[in-house]
Amino acid sequence: MWFISSNSKLPKIAKHILLLTAILTNAGCGCTNLLQFYFGDLFVKGSHSSSSDKNAAQLASEGTKNMRDKDYGGAIKAFQKLKEQYPYSKYAILAELKLGDAHFYKKQYNEASLAYEEFARLHPRNEVVPYVLYQIGMCHFLNFTTIDRDPQETLQAMESFQRVIQTYPESEYAQKATKQLFECHKRIVAHEFYVGQFYYHLGEFHASKERLEKISRDYPQAVKELGYRDEISKMCSTCERHEIEGGKKPSIWTRLGF
Repeated sequence: MWFISSNSKLPKIAKHILLLTAILTNAGCGCTNLLQFYFGDLFVKGSHSSSSDKNAAQLASEGTKNMRDKDYGGAIKAFQKLKEQYPYSKYAILAELKLGDAHFYKKQYNEASLAYEEFARLHPRNEVVPYVLYQIGMCHFLNFTTIDRDPQETLQAMESFQRVIQTYPESEYAQKATKQLFECHKRIVAHEFYVGQFYYHLGEFHASKERLEKISRDYPQAVKELGYRDEISKMCSTCERHEIEGGKKPSIWTRLGF
């Protein structure tokens, strides 16, 4: 068994470390993990470098400053380091939230969405959850490309906005989500109208009519806002006439617009 004399000239902190080491060594298994837990920074290679010596408060301050300076890459590094090295710090929850914001403003919407979703999962009762859910919706909304592509991102955005509206109806983000939800409706209408036109010009009148009638029924305000009502009405009438006539397709010249 190790013995530490009271007359030893070792610094006081060194005595405490040696004493704890002796106790943990004699305690058997698990000593390495406990030493790492209590004195982790002292046993990590390179722990004496300036970057590793920064504490949670310093990293939080660094990340916040980087956000103000729009250095989102630097903010991501600081908040990620804070989250990983100080997971039980009072600043850890800030890091989890601001990681999402930093990725969002860096236009890394997939990464931002994952960070926000993790925050909502870990802290479902936190007061900023309405904002987080709204931001998840915005991540999907801004991932939109063009109206001819699969609208899956828009549908996911709608789901997030609806969740804010239904779960937090009194929050300011419910009002914002309502506006964004209408923008999603317009995107869905634009996509379905594009596809309906495509089928129409191919002479696939039943498929065209189904899509055009569906958006008129499900999103009437968006159809009106986009100015599609009259054109949809005319196209549906033509589709009905062709269906009655047996679905005969127009000539190739008609389909090409001549």
